[in-house]
Amino acid sequence: MKKNISINLFGTLYNIDEDAYNLLENYLKSMQRYFGRQEGGEEIADDIEHRVAELLWQKHEAGMTAVDINVVKEIIDTIGNAEQIASDGGNKAENAFATYNRRERGRQENSFKEDFKHFADEAGRFASDTYDRGREHVRTHRFYRCADDKVLGGVCSGLATYFNAGEPVVWRLGAIALTLLGVGLPLPIIYIVMWLVTPAAITPEDRLRQQGREVTPDNLAQQVVNDSEPVIVKDENKGCLKAVLIVFGICVVIPLVLYVWAIVKILGYIAL
Repeated sequence: MKKNISINLFGTLYNIDEDAYNLLENYLKSMQRYFGRQEGGEEIADDIEHRVAELLWQKHEAGMTAVDINVVKEIIDTIGNAEQIASDGGNKAENAFATYNRRERGRQENSFKEDFKHFADEAGRFASDTYDRGREHVRTHRFYRCADDKVLGGVCSGLATYFNAGEPVVWRLGAIALTLLGVGLPLPIIYIVMWLVTPAAITPEDRLRQQGREVTPDNLAQQVVNDSEPVIVKDENKGCLKAVLIVFGICVVIPLVLYVWAIVKILGYIAL
């Protein structure tokens, strides 16, 4: 019974019996000793090892499951002994190394192409699904201001309901924070425009369309029941929000109006 050994040759595992392993190890060491004394010999010895890996890989791809001594002898006969390689000027080893490099580059390129194709497919599916969901949302939902949940015009509560994302107070505080930080300087103007052009959700049908629900007798009846339920509003939250809005108006809206007024006046004087 022969003992099998697992070896890792340039990232590939091979099962090799003990006799074949000893013969292959002695062959590679003899190549290193022979060429190690010559200038550039280390590169030739390394090329020979790559050539061995190339031939083993070819046999592995052809269905070889284990390396025996006959396989190693065949590889040695293909590559040749040290004198034959030296008389050939190292061309066999160099050609073998070039072949190995081409194979490795091909494997890497194929792997990159497969990864890129997988990423492109996933990105395409994500974009397609996002587009379909967005189109379906636009088709089924209609944007209204919330007349029964407002601090100013009900625009922020309307956005929260339309997108079904977060509480209205979060949208309000987010708009205020962006404006105070200077990121959303046009937000007050945008808010006012949306306030003027967007209708308020008054009827149960409006509220159903705002939520993306189909207007049916059952849904209308349920919405009427929901509208008739008393809404409990925490006064302290509204009082806090109103205080923030007052600060917002003093710090942003009033200076913005004065700035626009000054610009208009200056332009008027220049025109004169």
